Amino acid sequence: MPVKSPGRETLVLTLPGEPALARLARLVASHFLRQNGVKAAAARRGALAVEKGFRTLLRAAARSGRSGRALVLVLQPHPAFLEVIGRARGGPKTRLLRLVRPRPA
Repeated sequence: MPVKSPGRETLVLTLPGEPALARLARLVASHFLRQNGVKAAAARRGALAVEKGFRTLLRAAARSGRSGRALVLVLQPHPAFLEVIGRARGGPKTRLLRLVRPRPA
């Protein structure tokens, strides 16, 4: 669900704590980065970092017995950078990715 702010949209994705959904986090991050002007290779690398970090959050949720709880992925464009944050619902935030925003050509 996009949340509008002046000239920027924040994407918030809530997923169940299912380990098989780590790839979905990568696909969403890749699309978000490409839509915000990141070149394909850099978007792929960033999306892989998001998947790896999200998988770590999923494993931590499973270890703590909260595997059924939802995880939240927040993708935010800022004026100078793009940021992806993950967290278990009600838990602390974990920065999964922060990229300097590409300058328009």
